[in-house]
Amino acid sequence: MRPTLARRTASPQRVSGRIGLWHSGGLVPRIGAVMIRVLVPVVLCLAVLAAPVAAAPKPKKCFTLPELTSEREVRHGIYLREASRRCQGRFLPDSVKTWDTFEEANGAKFRAAVARRLKAWQREFPADWQAKQNHADGSIVTYARNIPLTEGFCENIGELLTTITKRGYGGFSAQTKIIKNEVVQAYKACQ
Repeated sequence: MRPTLARRTASPQRVSGRIGLWHSGGLVPRIGAVMIRVLVPVVLCLAVLAAPVAAAPKPKKCFTLPELTSEREVRHGIYLREASRRCQGRFLPDSVKTWDTFEEANGAKFRAAVARRLKAWQREFPADWQAKQNHADGSIVTYARNIPLTEGFCENIGELLTTITKRGYGGFSAQTKIIKNEVVQAYKACQ
């Protein structure tokens, strides 16, 4: 004869095999084992994902000279790209082609400069480096797009493009030292 519901609930000691699972090491350890099996991988994943954040270098509150050079080169590249696009056609028929050819020929150097710059921005502005970098880049694009489009402006851009075409990346880097793109005023150099 099967025990009734009243019998099971009235006397847990008699039917400890059924109700006792809840308190005598039966069901609770099984649930605990399942939770441990689920929680251990989750905790390990969180630890692995948190490791890069914990291992992030401490901000120096300054940029090294190679980082400042990279910042100048990237900013000058953004400026020349935007300016050459504006002057294309009306004043400088091949300005975009000239810039694209130069950028393609020096792609490895540009990628290295961008990578060095990215590392510096991530170190100095760990919480919001992307927003700050987008703001800095956007201000250069906005500036280049809002300079009055005149023959004199495009002649200057044409001279800069001619110089980098003749002198290569060295000529480009030399231009960044003269122009500076407000980098020296905006970022402290490490001593």
